[in-house]
Amino acid sequence: MKKSAIGALLAIVFVGLTVTGCDALRRTVEIPDLTKSTLENAKVSTEKRGLLIYAVDEIESDEVEKGFIAKQEPLPLSEVKRGSSVKVWISKGLVSVEVPALENVAASAARAKLSKLGLEVDEEEVYSEEIAKDFVVSSNPSPGMMVQKGTTVNLKMSVGPEPPKTAVVPKVIRTSKSSAQKKIEAAGLDAKFVYRVSTEYYEGTLYYQTPKAGSVVPIGSTVTAYIATVLD
Repeated sequence: MKKSAIGALLAIVFVGLTVTGCDALRRTVEIPDLTKSTLENAKVSTEKRGLLIYAVDEIESDEVEKGFIAKQEPLPLSEVKRGSSVKVWISKGLVSVEVPALENVAASAARAKLSKLGLEVDEEEVYSEEIAKDFVVSSNPSPGMMVQKGTTVNLKMSVGPEPPKTAVVPKVIRTSKSSAQKKIEAAGLDAKFVYRVSTEYYEGTLYYQTPKAGSVVPIGSTVTAYIATVLD
C-alpha cells in the first residue's frame, strides 16, 4: 500500500475517534449532580459516564422529598477516574417525633428535651397559682402528638402567682361620711366607719383614716375612717 493511502486511512480513523469516541477515551469524568433524582435515573446518568453507584443509607432531609437522593459523594462536578464509585444517600423525608409531657418541668430541662428531638421552642410567660416560677404550665402542640422535626412547640412558662391588683387609698379626712364612702368605693376599696368620742373635733368630723391617704393596697382592702362623736 502506498504511503499516501496509509496516511489517508489513519486520518479517517483519527477523525472517527474524535467525533464518536473521544469521550470514551478520557481517563477522568465529571460527576453529575444526582441530588433530587431517583436512584434509577441516577444509575442511568452514572453508567453513561462509566461510573458505579450504590446507595449507602437513608437519611432525614427537610429539602429533598422522600425516595429521592439527598446526598452524594463525591460532590457534583468532581473529576474522578472512570470506574469510580459514587455513594448516594436516599431521603426518608422529615421524621415525625412525639411531643413529650412537659408540664411542671423546669424551663431548662424542657428546652433540652425539645432540642434533642429536633423541635423548636417558643416561650410565653403566664401567671400560675399551682406551677412554680420558671416551670412549664402547658405546651402546644399537646403532649403525645406526632409532629415533624423542626416544628415549633409553644411553652407557657410560669412566672408564679398573679400579683394582687392594687389601688391608691384616697384622702377622706375632713370630708363627709357620704363623700368618703363614694371615694373609697370608687377606688375599689371597702369603707368602714368607726365612731369615737372626741373632745378635739366637732361632732361628725371625719378626723382620721387608716391606711393613710396615698397608700397602695390590694383591691378590696378596707379603709377605716374615724368620725368624732360626743358623750350622750
